[in-house]
Amino acid sequence: MKAQTKALNEPTWRVPNHASWLSVAVSGWVAIFYSFGAAGAAEQNTAGGAATAKAAEGAPAAAAPMPGMDMEPKPAAVTLMPGMDMSPSPAPATPKQAMEMESTPTPAASMDGMDMESKPAPGTPMKKMDMGSMQGGNAPANARDPDAYSEGYAYTDMPGMEHTDQIRFGHLLPTELEYLSGNEGEGFNWTIQGNYGGDHDKLWLRTQGQKIESDPLDPTTDAEALWWRAWSPFWGTQLGVRQDFGRGAHTYLAAGVEGLAPRWFDIEATGYVGEDGRFSARFKASYDARFTNRLILTPGVESNAYSKSDNERGLGAGLGNIEAGLRMRYELHRKFAPYVGYVWEWSFAGTADRRRAEGSPVNERRFVAGIRVWW
Repeated sequence: MKAQTKALNEPTWRVPNHASWLSVAVSGWVAIFYSFGAAGAAEQNTAGGAATAKAAEGAPAAAAPMPGMDMEPKPAAVTLMPGMDMSPSPAPATPKQAMEMESTPTPAASMDGMDMESKPAPGTPMKKMDMGSMQGGNAPANARDPDAYSEGYAYTDMPGMEHTDQIRFGHLLPTELEYLSGNEGEGFNWTIQGNYGGDHDKLWLRTQGQKIESDPLDPTTDAEALWWRAWSPFWGTQLGVRQDFGRGAHTYLAAGVEGLAPRWFDIEATGYVGEDGRFSARFKASYDARFTNRLILTPGVESNAYSKSDNERGLGAGLGNIEAGLRMRYELHRKFAPYVGYVWEWSFAGTADRRRAEGSPVNERRFVAGIRVWW
């Protein structure tokens, strides 16, 4: 009996299973978190209430302004700024009235041709501005001398200080220095021209001629000295003298025009008056047809006419001859170009009769080869 009582009073120790331990742990942690959460909420409510009450007791009156932060109601700022009236606009029914602007005279109203006060109705054609007084006419008596630059500083010859329209240039162009071979035999031919001067006035020199074997110089062989005067961007007049060479040579007064025609034709037309009253005329035209920048075909034509026969030079009155040629050149350099070509020449009227009488061919054909250079 005694032994049994002892057994009942002593606790029985057993190791619970894992499920029992997990249940106990979760229950304990839930209870702890719940108690802490309830205590924190109560404390927050208590502190918030106290702070609210303290703020209500110690806060200054809302109407008291802080320095620099005056928040009292003020009149609309826009009413204090002139020119910025923001009052209600007119009713939408009258938009045109809202856009009307009073006509105020301005400095522009005093400018001729710039009157902006009144505007024509839509569709009214604009008046044409009178610009007659602004175009052409003669300069006033007190106008500045166009040759007196910089208020009295005249043109100077100091190198490098010239004005563009006052610079003088020299140009020498032997267009034809060639060997020829044809039905009259072999020989050589030349055409050379050169000039020196400015944009408006130049000294113009030119010479041409032909010599075939034992024959005398061709009757068209001569030299000329001319004054060239520009009268447009592409044309100029020429006035000077011409001197023939060979048998029966004459001296002429020469006058003509020279320039660049539309489509880039080089034109030269000159009339001559001899010392014995005879007249003659010469016309030349040529054109550069560019196959490339270096390969150029130049067709050309020349014609001469005479008012009187000249037995010494073998010329008859009327149209003397027409010469046409084709020359193909290749510019190895802009200043140096060899060429080859073919030339036809026909004689007419009294000149053709004289050639027949002398036993010379009336029509000539010749192959030419030469060089074209310039400086």
